[in-house]
Amino acid sequence: MIVVSVTSTSPAGTVNATWKATIRWPTSTWCPIRRDRTRWRMNPGARRLTFRSTTRWAWPTGPGGKIGGTSASLRALRTPPASPGGGQVLHIYPVRLLHCADIHLDAAFQGLGETMGKRRRAALRQTFQNVVKLALELKVDALTIGGDLYEDLRSRQDAARFLAEQLGQLPFPVLIAPGNHDYWHAGSLYATNDWPSNVRIFSANEFSAVEVGDHRIFGIGHLKPKGTGNLLGSFKVPDGAPAIALFHGSERGQLSAEGVGKEDHAPFSEAEVAKAGFRFGLLGHFHKPRTTDHLVYPGNPEPLTFGEAGDRGAAEVDFGPDTPTVKIHKVNTFTLSDLEVDVTDCQHSDALLGRVREALPAGADHGARVRLVGELALGMQLGPSELVRRLREGDRCVDVVFAARPALDLEQLSKAPDIRGQFVRGLRERDDFESEVVQAALRAGVEALQGEEPSIL
Repeated sequence: MIVVSVTSTSPAGTVNATWKATIRWPTSTWCPIRRDRTRWRMNPGARRLTFRSTTRWAWPTGPGGKIGGTSASLRALRTPPASPGGGQVLHIYPVRLLHCADIHLDAAFQGLGETMGKRRRAALRQTFQNVVKLALELKVDALTIGGDLYEDLRSRQDAARFLAEQLGQLPFPVLIAPGNHDYWHAGSLYATNDWPSNVRIFSANEFSAVEVGDHRIFGIGHLKPKGTGNLLGSFKVPDGAPAIALFHGSERGQLSAEGVGKEDHAPFSEAEVAKAGFRFGLLGHFHKPRTTDHLVYPGNPEPLTFGEAGDRGAAEVDFGPDTPTVKIHKVNTFTLSDLEVDVTDCQHSDALLGRVREALPAGADHGARVRLVGELALGMQLGPSELVRRLREGDRCVDVVFAARPALDLEQLSKAPDIRGQFVRGLRERDDFESEVVQAALRAGVEALQGEEPSIL
């Protein structure tokens, strides 16, 4: 990082820079005066300006005859090659956004029980607070939300008041594009509550723009829970500043990766983002995170179910003259993991239960889905539902997948008067009976002779 500092105690200070750069200053009560013929525009209270080519800047007198009472810095986030004239090219991103989606406040978390469900819903709120805190720390120009912020069928006024309090503390715009779970309608939380002045909710089924820095963010909302078509459609971005799309939809190329049951809401293709004239798309709906040159799905920042893989969270997106850069920040409160436990040598119920408990992650904010493999001992009396109940004691978030096979009672099978008994007796007489190949053949044969599909086929 290059830092060029300018400090002055005279009535005015000046700095010359070449190429594209950004000047930041410490307070919003005063701002630089541009002294050239290039037009520029700045939002009230802004603390950053971007300029191009060779430009001379002068600062008005701050308190005590200094530049705002402190020094001003010209910072480059990266350093491209030197300019043709021999000077250093300064390059900084003119617009920085924090984008999130699919928070799903007040999600049901069915099957976890009342106490654990409440804990998971509390974790969703904490995660959203983490997003707001991150936005403040990054000093972004806006926070964008790509839909499914809350669950329309479950959320009540308490959720609206919580959101308003959190978003109202941000000193920059918050842009929300409702999705299929938080769609805009006359009785929605969006429509029936007062929101802070910095919050803009896109309540129409057509794109409208908000200026953020030297970009325009075009947002659009869902107006129904199902059946929303392609939101890009035949839309074309009007001439003007660079445009960014903010909406909730299904990119067709990724739909299959979302798994069975993911509905195709507002389907579109990635190519349509650029075709419509957008520089980039800020998306919501898919919980599996994905970033390309044209769009970002940040994924749900707080895990909602087991099997959600990939680095998800809130996406810091910097828009410079080149391809936007995306960095995912983890903000989750709860962690879910998948474990595999071999129970082959567990000879009784307590041994099996103890082995699984030892594998579970420590801490109240960790949940696990345990896949049992291997062989279950004969006479094991701990059934699936009882095992899950005992593992969840103490309000733990645990689920169990039974992939373990019951052990074969060879003595009983050998006594069978049918072909199964003949088959088992024949294999037991072999010298290599304990070998892996013969054991696999034994199980496959017994299953086949019992009318079951062999597990190794």
